[in-house]
Amino acid sequence: MGSFLVCVIIASGFWFLNALNKTYTVKMLVPVTYTNMPNNKILANKLPDKFELTIKAHGFHILKHKIAYLFYPLEFNVKEMTDNRMNISKRTNFIYPARQFITELSSQLSNENEMEILKMKPDTLTFKFDKLGQKWVKVKPLVTVDLEKQYQISGEITTSPDSILANGPQSVLDTLEVVTTNLKRFNAVAQPVKESVSLPKINEVILDTTNVTVNIPVEEYTEEQLSIPVMLKDQPSDVIVKLFPEKVKLTFQVGLSRFHDIDPEDFRLSVSYKDIQQGKQRLKVNVELFPSYLYDLKVTPEEIEYLIQH
Repeated sequence: MGSFLVCVIIASGFWFLNALNKTYTVKMLVPVTYTNMPNNKILANKLPDKFELTIKAHGFHILKHKIAYLFYPLEFNVKEMTDNRMNISKRTNFIYPARQFITELSSQLSNENEMEILKMKPDTLTFKFDKLGQKWVKVKPLVTVDLEKQYQISGEITTSPDSILANGPQSVLDTLEVVTTNLKRFNAVAQPVKESVSLPKINEVILDTTNVTVNIPVEEYTEEQLSIPVMLKDQPSDVIVKLFPEKVKLTFQVGLSRFHDIDPEDFRLSVSYKDIQQGKQRLKVNVELFPSYLYDLKVTPEEIEYLIQH
């Protein structure tokens, strides 16, 4: 039994070697990589990652190359295959018939003409490119700030730099208006913040920096109160109206650094004569003007009475 098995193995080996020595026409799916793309353009479409080649060769060479392509893909040198035409031309779309590359690919498959490529799929290769461009883009900070008691953000949250240079396909840059930082959380803040924050990756776009510095002005606030007169808007010249009270209390939060900048003339409070015409018994006090650096404004009382004098 053992001798018979050995004979079968030997016979099979001779048959296999004989089969490998014959010439075959077969289809082979070969992985491909693209090198030396035009350096003044960027590819906008997806190229095939495999070629289906119809080849003619001895069985031994077919087997050898099938094993080889498990580890080493075919290289499509774009610059050489197209005589650098895509780099020189101002066009953005290029279509090439596959037969144009068969000779070059055959020589790459075998330097000794061991294999002959008869056909190749896809039968055409299409390269679509986009123009490369540059654009300065505004940076927008995305932060959440948890402040300690009696502390407030005392101004605009900014970034340094406030704009960055973006490089990429012009069609993408045309739609890119702002780059928002990755979200950064700041907890228990009781002093000004200056900290590096990362920028997100944007498909097909290269930013000239990966981080910016976020600046958050923070200072301690204190409560202040002023007595401000109330003016009557839209009052007819032939009507005399007396307001009760004529002044109201305005309570607000102000940063310690701006405390001495407060001036009563920077405020304007008003009620409207139109409310009187509508028959309202009490007039709502509106804060029309106040310094932008104040927080949590409260009017007391919020509504006042009036008397029309004849």
